[in-house]
Amino acid sequence: GGYTMQSKAEEILEGLGFSTDDLQKPLKTFSGGWRMRVMLAKILLQQPSLLLLDEPTNHLDLPSIKWIETYLASYEGAVIIVSHDREFLDGTTNTTVEVSGGKLNPYAGNYSFYQEEKVLRTEIQQGAYDNQQAAIKQAERFIERFKASASKAKQAQSRVKALDKLERIEAVAPDAARVNFKFTFSQQPGRHILRMEHVSKSYAEKLIFRDTNVHIERGDKIALIGANGKGKSTLMRLVAGAETPTAGKHQLGHNVIMAFYAQHQLESLTVDNEIIQEMNEAGSKRNEMELRGVLGSFLFTGDDVYKKIKVLSGGEKSRVALAKTLISEANFLLLDEPTNHLDMQSVNILIQALEQYEGTFI
Repeated sequence: GGYTMQSKAEEILEGLGFSTDDLQKPLKTFSGGWRMRVMLAKILLQQPSLLLLDEPTNHLDLPSIKWIETYLASYEGAVIIVSHDREFLDGTTNTTVEVSGGKLNPYAGNYSFYQEEKVLRTEIQQGAYDNQQAAIKQAERFIERFKASASKAKQAQSRVKALDKLERIEAVAPDAARVNFKFTFSQQPGRHILRMEHVSKSYAEKLIFRDTNVHIERGDKIALIGANGKGKSTLMRLVAGAETPTAGKHQLGHNVIMAFYAQHQLESLTVDNEIIQEMNEAGSKRNEMELRGVLGSFLFTGDDVYKKIKVLSGGEKSRVALAKTLISEANFLLLDEPTNHLDMQSVNILIQALEQYEGTFI
């Protein structure tokens, strides 16, 4: 009945991070990200036999993602999910379908299983391809040598026919996820990267932080986690110096060169520049081939690099801004939701790059 439906709706909305007070507020008072959650709640409430979820975790914080994982684990219908969140896929799926080269390739397991199985399949395919290529070369040499010979011409002809009928094994496509670029920075910072002492921040009446102390040392690799709306992005902007604290002290260390990537940083792109120009102006000493390698890692290939910034979508601009951040010679990186507009291969490239980064990052 109606009551059960209402209590179910409340349970789903609260699972997705809405407070009891929020439930009575008009929808128009919420931001885009929260409205997306309401849409998701509506779909979950309908309990369809097939759920299609395209990037469902994009606007969710950690507690909400965990709640959806638990919800989907006991969901009785079928679910198809498109996502770049590897942990979420591991926790919710039992089959993986890779879309590659115009084909659908199924794998009988979750994302981690797919990764291992793909390596095995690739090795088998590469071995079979190498063996077939060797056999083809041998046959071609025989044909070339004996096609004019009276005694062996028949054999040579039959090998020509066999080669014509041969079902060719495809070469293994080069894996873009192995396009590995290295961070470089010319200046080593001192031991102390940043100190913030007795920092408070409030907007009008709303207090975000009170008397907060932050001390970051060289080599720290910091994950900033917490529910949406709790001040993570505000703290990042305070650390970056993009916002001034209401009270307290902010001090960058000696020789610290900082690069800050966030969604709202997109206005720092020069709209009339081509992508490759924008990268060139980032002050890196890389040549065009290296810049193209980095851009390729972030889904800009061929003539894409000559597109002007002003014709790019929001997601494409985000990827350019991220690529720019990563080629800067910064020894202190601030990355606010860097994976939001990346596909799985680009996320893997970013992970590889950060694993070998010798600087400090949040």
